[in-house]
Amino acid sequence: MSKPNSAEFAQCGDSCIIAEMVNIINPQNLSVGDNVEFKYGVHVEAGSTIKIGSNTHFAPFCVLYGPLSIGENCAFAAHCTFAAVGHGFAERDTPMVQQATTAEKIIIEDNVWFGANCTIVGGVRVGTGSIIGANSVVTKDVEPYSIMGGTPAKLIRKR
Repeated sequence: MSKPNSAEFAQCGDSCIIAEMVNIINPQNLSVGDNVEFKYGVHVEAGSTIKIGSNTHFAPFCVLYGPLSIGENCAFAAHCTFAAVGHGFAERDTPMVQQATTAEKIIIEDNVWFGANCTIVGGVRVGTGSIIGANSVVTKDVEPYSIMGGTPAKLIRKR
């Protein structure tokens, strides 16, 4: 696998760091701000638009499926997954992998921290200044300055 070339991105700010073994599909749909870092093993599928704000970093093995919008100054620990795309399941006689896919944009506002192994599903907005605890599954919108944890994630307290 060759190292992704940031020149292929829709937009790339200054000081974008792409580690070895980062995989970016459809880089023309990816826009990143200044000082964005993708550590070893990050996987980005920009079948739809993905926009990442400045001063944001992704620890090893994060997975990003668009459509996705991430604000500035966000931190993602290892193995976070952003699952904006899913499989349909309405037709019982049709295998799920043959049904139409669904896509709902995920919006992450500024200054959000995600602990290791989080999963964020499509259609969710995570508010500014929030913290999502390790191993959490975010299935509903998160108000700004919330500390969330669990499966599904629930409010622990406000910051």
